[in-house]
Amino acid sequence: MINYNVDNNQIIFTFKEDINFETVRQIETKVREMAIPQQPKEIIIDLKQVRFIDSTGVGFLISWIHPLISDYQIRVINSSLPVKNILQICKLDTLVDIA
Repeated sequence: MINYNVDNNQIIFTFKEDINFETVRQIETKVREMAIPQQPKEIIIDLKQVRFIDSTGVGFLISWIHPLISDYQIRVINSSLPVKNILQICKLDTLVDIA
């Protein structure tokens, strides 16, 4: 589903499955249960294992990320070209860096 790791410089969320209508409720519950520390100030969202994201998944990411952008630098990494294209079409790249 999703792993959460804190090292010295980054908070890393690694998604282990597609983010879509069928999975987003479980992912959202898991993410909301995680207490995000005040330090470090960089959040990495690793989408290496996400092959597909739909509008429900994008909506979840935006609603989760938006309150965090005032306190953290957020980057999305390892997204496949199709997932990256969807995120860019939905203008998520105006909120966070997408690599």
